[in-house]
Amino acid sequence: MKKLLLILLVLAITSFLFVGCLPVTPSEGEGEDEGEGEVEVAIAFDKEYTNASGVTFVPCHDDVTVTFPTAVAVDYVVYVAVKTAEGDYECMEAMTPNADRTVWTLSSYEMPCCDIDECEPFCIVALVKHPCCPGEEIALRVVLADCTPPTLDLFVKFTDCDDPCDDPDPCVPEFEGVSMEWSSRTTDICETTDCCNDTCSGVNGWSLLINPEDCVGPCDTITGVGCPVEGMVGCECLTYAPDTSEYACYYIEFYFNDNVGNEVISTWKVCLDTDEVISFEVDDDPGDIIEADRTISPDSDGWYEIYGYCGDEV
Repeated sequence: MKKLLLILLVLAITSFLFVGCLPVTPSEGEGEDEGEGEVEVAIAFDKEYTNASGVTFVPCHDDVTVTFPTAVAVDYVVYVAVKTAEGDYECMEAMTPNADRTVWTLSSYEMPCCDIDECEPFCIVALVKHPCCPGEEIALRVVLADCTPPTLDLFVKFTDCDDPCDDPDPCVPEFEGVSMEWSSRTTDICETTDCCNDTCSGVNGWSLLINPEDCVGPCDTITGVGCPVEGMVGCECLTYAPDTSEYACYYIEFYFNDNVGNEVISTWKVCLDTDEVISFEVDDDPGDIIEADRTISPDSDGWYEIYGYCGDEV
């Protein structure tokens, strides 16, 4: 009997230890059965990515949401912060509630304000505070911040579509223009190397839109996932200028991102005369109208180097 009383006493003390003081408004019908099937407070990032090992990555600037199972009491405010190893709170920012005070949001929360090391774990917490109280920590997540876009080498080559070895088909008009191929891989006499990588959340997808126009649309769109970044557009899109009065110019939009949305973006402008490529320009900060940062010349094999991050950055 004494043992039974001792066990009951321990259970009673333990239950008091787990009683929180979260200032929320109880839902109708809550009472004796409170806690059964209770939904936890959840912290979520808009662009978070969890890999196969269960590690969660977030971008360095992202929208944060904290969701509660019941409303946060009036006069209390929800904050998001970074918790240090010493237990201090840094980068504390107030959040904005929805109408029923169950979902609180903060736009473009800036993680680097705390000198967080990229791709190292840190604690993100949600707190509920009254203006005259220190506040209570009610949720915590361990995440890693990914601030850097993927890196890659990228080379582009144009090849005339006129094949002198082919017998012309009188029923099929010959395409007068060029094909285009691109690759993040380089090959020398010893090996083939792919410079395409993201050392944090990992590479995601890439795409090329050729000749994007507001009314006409692209003449071709090519997409891919992961590395290498390579492909080819055949003799179907990039035609020569019909005469010498004006060049035929094409705009190519390139996108490549990692798993939390950090992007490599550029717009390329390639201009063709009646029988060859005349110029190739790259805008690394593309807008509605290209303002070329770089004019690129091909190497002896006809390859234009767009990015060269494995060696000296372009």
